[in-house]
Amino acid sequence: MPVPRRSLLAAGVTAAFVPAAVRAQPAWPSRPIRFVVPFSPGGGSDIVARLLADELTQRLGQPLIIENRPGQAASIGAAYTAQQPPDGYTILICTPGVQMTNPYLYPSLPYDPEHGFTPIVHIAQLPNILVVHPSLPVTNVAEFIAYARANPDKLSFSSTGSGSSSHLAAELFMNMSGTHMVHVPYRSSGQALIDLTAGRVEVTLDSFAVMMPAVRAGQLRLLGISTAQRMEDYPEIPAIAETLPGYEGTTLLYMVGPAGLPAPIVQTFNAAFNEVLRLPRIRQRFREMGMAASGGTPEELAKIIDDGRVKWRRVIEIAGVKVD
Repeated sequence: MPVPRRSLLAAGVTAAFVPAAVRAQPAWPSRPIRFVVPFSPGGGSDIVARLLADELTQRLGQPLIIENRPGQAASIGAAYTAQQPPDGYTILICTPGVQMTNPYLYPSLPYDPEHGFTPIVHIAQLPNILVVHPSLPVTNVAEFIAYARANPDKLSFSSTGSGSSSHLAAELFMNMSGTHMVHVPYRSSGQALIDLTAGRVEVTLDSFAVMMPAVRAGQLRLLGISTAQRMEDYPEIPAIAETLPGYEGTTLLYMVGPAGLPAPIVQTFNAAFNEVLRLPRIRQRFREMGMAASGGTPEELAKIIDDGRVKWRRVIEIAGVKVD
């Protein structure tokens, strides 16, 4: 049945009054995406971000441009991201400091760690390993705990600074094992490694990737890994939790966007990241860096963040950790 000419005219008039922005919404993404790294170029987070950005560019059809915004324990990059519009054109790679530990280490932050971000996906686990100088008369975690209990405050442990992953992993270990050692903070794992291999510091719970070469060279003795279970790629390394049930002192990398990021954009990001994280070449590169690829849903990441916030707040408060 023909449509009356007056109806067609009315429809045309109505369309004319629809805002142009609504009638011409471009498909997302239609321009480059800023991939914020809150650390300096060349570090682990930066390397991972660049590795993922290359793959995501192919899948999203727009380049992901790395923006390094380091400083103030990742707070500068985090605050910048939280202040951007939730349009899918700015995302942030995080370590636990952004949302799980900084709120309890610093009196104020330039962003809202609890409500300022939208979870996207868990990227990877970065395990720490418990290593000792070979001069210590211990060969496993149980022997080490017994020795440390018998020698309170006589052992020293290194970290990459007060409030760092290595520091908090050791504080958690001491709290759960009933031991106490003297904390010696360094500016980097590499600097700590020099004193560890020389025997000036006896113990650390620090980066798998940094410490393993010294273990393989016989300069340090490996006792256990900080993951909840043995790592699939290194099944010969016992988990500390096998001796200390419930222990987990592993850091992680994950992705967030500004608060209010629309669900369709979150799901598109999540699907693309998960696809990339399943690639054999990516998983192999992660293994070479001492990491384990993760993935999962935004909801699973949100729970990881919430659980981590509760866990590390308790560790910080019990140990009385103060930042330098």
